[in-house]
Amino acid sequence: MFIHVISLLAFFILPAKADILFPKDTSVNFIFPPNIHRSSTGIPDGHLRPLGWQRSPEGKILEVTSSREPKQFWEENVKDKIPLVVRNGFNQSSECFTMWDDKHLKGRYGGIKIEVTTKKPGKIVEPQIMTLKKFLLRYNLEDWYLVSPIPDEMLHQIPLSPSLACGTFKQYLQEPEIWMSSGGTSSKLHYDADHNLHCMITGRKDVIMVDSKYKGRLEMEEDKAEGTGYSNIDMEMVNMYEHPQVGKTSWKWTTLWPGDCIFIPSGHLHQVRSYGRSLSIATLWTPTREFNDSDCAVANSTEQMFMDEANYVWKLYDGERLINTDNYDKAEVLRHHLMSLLRDDPRLTRERFFLYFEKARNEVSRQKKQTPHAAFRQLDLKKKNFLTERDIKKLSGKLLERVTSLYIRPSMKDDEKILRDEL
Repeated sequence: MFIHVISLLAFFILPAKADILFPKDTSVNFIFPPNIHRSSTGIPDGHLRPLGWQRSPEGKILEVTSSREPKQFWEENVKDKIPLVVRNGFNQSSECFTMWDDKHLKGRYGGIKIEVTTKKPGKIVEPQIMTLKKFLLRYNLEDWYLVSPIPDEMLHQIPLSPSLACGTFKQYLQEPEIWMSSGGTSSKLHYDADHNLHCMITGRKDVIMVDSKYKGRLEMEEDKAEGTGYSNIDMEMVNMYEHPQVGKTSWKWTTLWPGDCIFIPSGHLHQVRSYGRSLSIATLWTPTREFNDSDCAVANSTEQMFMDEANYVWKLYDGERLINTDNYDKAEVLRHHLMSLLRDDPRLTRERFFLYFEKARNEVSRQKKQTPHAAFRQLDLKKKNFLTERDIKKLSGKLLERVTSLYIRPSMKDDEKILRDEL
């Protein structure tokens, strides 16, 4: 009898400690936007429901059925930061559509290291670096999602949007990103520092967009140096007694399917929910005050460009997102990066440069204990604690080379190498 009781306890208790995982729900059939039923009980509409259940949407995000030429895209959307949905805006005959099932990705790119984040509602979990193969073997069982700069090896299979293929857009591309999950993910209501053209390959995404003029209603946590921010309100279970202002805030929506793209302007509040085997590509670029399309006249608009034909500020190095320093020995690269950091703001602050410095420096810079303060002092000739566009353009090539070679990515001298080896 005693042995029988122990066996029963083992049957019920031990599995709770074992690593037993179940495949995630990959269905994509959901009603959105929701049908709003007004409460007759006195409980606020949408109480403890996700964002969007508190009031009906103002309408759909503006849609077009083909990609806009760069100049038109600037004039009608980017300049005034007007969101846009492009139906069938992503070339579905490209290899990322026709070949990128899990088997192909594991076989061809499985050894590449990438950053993976754990889905934990309301919690910030540090990304972990793993191989793409490990992620693909487990992502439909674990609470994992992939957001990473696209490895160089994969870029040739991804089309570059015709809207970004020339002019200032192409000149100031920040990074190409790959997003992937087994569905069931939702973001915070947030805004980003860069413009984003986000295109679907597989799965479904529902997008809620809120005008930035409503930030004051939504308990925002903002990082002025980074240019980003997010709402502290739990948007998957909105407490309408604590946050009645949510029900007074208008919003627009769209649902993205494979081949669809959405332009999300910098600073524009948005929340994204993903369903199914969700795989998408995002192209980020710097907000600027002006658009120069002088090179668009010579570009062949009928020939598809791919992402490996462009240069980006950010890059994946051994699984870690860092500043692209492949051509950092050229002084103009640092000037270009400073202009990218400035964005469409009037000033590039020290604090924003400090963040850049940490992502661009090499190990020798750390060993020599070089500081971002010292590097910025070299650039800040007028000692204003900020740089303007004019300041950046006037910096001499010799000064930029000095900051690069002495502070950000110095090389180790022969005598220093010998001492290090001896130690």
